[in-house]
Amino acid sequence: MFNLDQIHGAATFQESLPFWLFWFLVGFIALLVFFIFLRDKDLRRRIDFFFLSAKKRSLQLHLRRQFHREKKRKETLWLELGRMVYEYGLTLHGAETLMKSIGSLERKKKELLSRLDNFSPNVEDPSFTPASARPGDSELSNPLAKSARRSDEARIPLGGEMTQARRAGKKKQGKLEGKINDLERQINSLLLTLGRMADTFRLDDEKFAPLYEKIDAVNLKLSHLEQRLDSLHPF
Repeated sequence: MFNLDQIHGAATFQESLPFWLFWFLVGFIALLVFFIFLRDKDLRRRIDFFFLSAKKRSLQLHLRRQFHREKKRKETLWLELGRMVYEYGLTLHGAETLMKSIGSLERKKKELLSRLDNFSPNVEDPSFTPASARPGDSELSNPLAKSARRSDEARIPLGGEMTQARRAGKKKQGKLEGKINDLERQINSLLLTLGRMADTFRLDDEKFAPLYEKIDAVNLKLSHLEQRLDSLHPF
């Protein structure tokens, strides 16, 4: 007769057999796929091409992001260069009309900024009441003071009127700010053009040497990035 340990071992073996058989089949199938992969050159080439294409696409995206960042940096340097040329009032061949246009826009912007600084919606604080509007002892003996108080009360806007006045004031202020922002965009566009011209026809002035060095460094980096992008075939 079998003892209890032998019976228990046999039962355990029978229970573990399907699990062991499953992994055997998995290993066999994996080995079969591996041999097929080794024998099929076309399959290997397609798989290699897939992974290589994914890697090159990722590299292309990375290089393009770098390229756009450097172009933005170059535009920022051009803008700074154009601003310096305008502020110093330097003579640049073919830029006379451009300088006049920038000056005209700057004057308009300065005027609007002055109007914005002095802007007042002309709405009184509802918590404020003029002194003449507060009744006093003098009104009892002075009819003119009483008349002045009534005149002030007539000028104090009601709640709805005050809200409308504030909205109208904010609307006017918003229009002023919008005009200033529009002028700022126009000025920056012209300064960018002026900076490009100052980069093309370089000024022989030590003040501009640091900016020119930065622009040259960006140009070199852009050239390297273009070469690397050209070396990658599109997919």
